[in-house]
Amino acid sequence: MPAKGVQVPHGTDIRIEGVRLALGDDPPVPVLGGVDLQVPAGTVTAIVGPSGCGKSTLLDVVAGLAAPDAGTITGAGSVALMPQRDALMPWLTLRANIALGAELAGASRDDAGRRAEEAIARLGLTGFADHYPHALSGGMRQRAALARTLLAARPAWLLDEPFGALDALTRTGMHDVLRDLMAEVRPTVLLVTHDIAEAVALADRVLVAGPRPMAIIADIDAGPGIDGAQAADAVMTALRTAGALA
Repeated sequence: MPAKGVQVPHGTDIRIEGVRLALGDDPPVPVLGGVDLQVPAGTVTAIVGPSGCGKSTLLDVVAGLAAPDAGTITGAGSVALMPQRDALMPWLTLRANIALGAELAGASRDDAGRRAEEAIARLGLTGFADHYPHALSGGMRQRAALARTLLAARPAWLLDEPFGALDALTRTGMHDVLRDLMAEVRPTVLLVTHDIAEAVALADRVLVAGPRPMAIIADIDAGPGIDGAQAADAVMTALRTAGALA
């Protein structure tokens, strides 16, 4: 179960229509080339595509960290962004880093501390609450980042290569943790990853992005009852067709 007292709103639809963005100048470089997608409430949608195609930039736009040149985004008014790096504050303990998510959601310091303790126990970090990030393994740091995302109590989660820096065994364990949390909390999740197996394992749908400027070139069902190997093959075929694989 989610940490006791953590009230996470039900997921909300996210709709992205015709989103375009160019970065830099002299001349500007098109990064998003008219992105259209929808993430239904309470579902997980993964985006897979080549490096540099604009996936992380799209999450920044959805999170409100960058403004698109054109297009609209609806339903993303309250999101929690989990970036590629854990982004833990090096001067805060693991407990304080996790509590920060609840504090930013409006909880009092005492209540945030209590919720952090419950999340620490839930995510298998008992005994490390007073450790600083430099003393934690990569898997522990990512668990802390995931706990902070949960305590932010947002109806939508944006996950940007959250486990890309972890070894295969630790990554598999984090998949199990994330899968359990998503099943319990049912947020709306938009996941960016380079790992096709990860996308198929975690998502209800896998969207394939073509080379920059980014556009969605395939929408592949990966939900319950879908053969994972077949879904992965369909993703690979779409990437090859778009010339996104070397």
